[in-house]
Amino acid sequence: MKLVDKMKDENLGAIILYNFTKGYGHVPMRVYDIVLPLIFNDTFRNHMSQSLNVEESLMKCKENDEDFFEHFTADLEKNKEITEKGLGICLLNGYLSFEFENNEMNGIMQESQILDLNEAIVLGQYLKGKSYEEIIDILKKNMKIVFLDSHSLGADIDLTPLSRYGRVITYSKTDNDQIKERIKGAEIILTNKCILTKEILQDSNVQLICITATGTNNVDLQYCHDHDITVCNVSGYSTHSVAQHTFALLLALYNQLFYYHHYVEDGSYCQSEMFCHLGKEFPELYGKTWGIVGFGAIGKAVAQIAEAFGCHVIYYSTSGRNNSSEGQRVNLDTLLSTSDIISIHAPLTEQTKGLFDETVLAKMKKTACLINVGRGGIVDEEALYHALNDDVIAGAALDVFATEPIIKDNPLLKLKDSAKLLMTPHVAWATKEARNRLFDEVCLNIEGYLQGNLRNVC
Repeated sequence: MKLVDKMKDENLGAIILYNFTKGYGHVPMRVYDIVLPLIFNDTFRNHMSQSLNVEESLMKCKENDEDFFEHFTADLEKNKEITEKGLGICLLNGYLSFEFENNEMNGIMQESQILDLNEAIVLGQYLKGKSYEEIIDILKKNMKIVFLDSHSLGADIDLTPLSRYGRVITYSKTDNDQIKERIKGAEIILTNKCILTKEILQDSNVQLICITATGTNNVDLQYCHDHDITVCNVSGYSTHSVAQHTFALLLALYNQLFYYHHYVEDGSYCQSEMFCHLGKEFPELYGKTWGIVGFGAIGKAVAQIAEAFGCHVIYYSTSGRNNSSEGQRVNLDTLLSTSDIISIHAPLTEQTKGLFDETVLAKMKKTACLINVGRGGIVDEEALYHALNDDVIAGAALDVFATEPIIKDNPLLKLKDSAKLLMTPHVAWATKEARNRLFDEVCLNIEGYLQGNLRNVC
């Protein structure tokens, strides 16, 4: 709105009130008290003139001034006289008429040649149908947001955008016995792995739970559905990251990189009579058969990369419902007996739990490698230990485990042979780009909730 500074008088007020009525419709008299303090607020007006988005403008006002509502409230009294005079001018000039409706006096627009002030019209449309009390609640809303385990995103992710939506309290880590106390008074919770049960949620004020991950098994969804608590997750953020890590694991294992690195690092290469050391043989990927277990977005991304290496790709649908035209679907026995590499990208379900047990591992080629970046519980770790130790299969690389962090007596920790087994601590998803995408999606989930446009609801 191109207004000249210091023109905050009753004539300008009349124009604003007329245009607000044009957007709102039949305006309760008390609601008029709110209009001028908002439009006359320089920060709000500037943001509105740039975006014409009321929600975003209010968020930026609160971001710039944590006492925005207190300052707005003080302006209510200052502008009340201008509002009253502005309404008087509107009445005298026939811009507005006033009628009793539902025991309340309402202002109604009469067609006029007054220039449209878009900010006032949009504000009226945004507040349309809301009472004075409801509008005050919107303006003073300062939601308490609690992030229970921010460490799960990493210290290098900038969390300050959360302050747009309310008062943010961040905990690096929260134990289960601390959750109930820490979420007191919070309307929004962010969590990755904290367990949110009925017992924890039933005494809370929580309205929105944002899971900073895809899996929802740590939240009592039934209780949330029954008690109008919205739960949102994030999916699709880590596809490229997990596909990349899949090949990092496979290539390190396939090309015996740790062996050759140590050969150079420990000085052995310095003593060599040859320019090249052929201590460990390793195969080419080209021409190999790559079997994929779970052919969702990540499985398909892995398939594309494998094909670029010259592999023949086949897949097994763990749900039995995937009939993608992007790959050749086979049954499990065919995949096990023909694949040189098998990578797992499936969720943990009743169908996949313990799928790779002693019997299944025995059906794989002796020269085959198994990569698991799906869920740890899909692979029987005791059975895998014996399969590697007894040369039933050639190698394995894991980023996930049945219990995380891995427990000290996990049998795989006994197999200290990087030529056969590589392990990483559930980091396939965690490139910085993927974590930023995840956080951006969480912020969009919060914005969607606040604006009434829910997204990613579980």
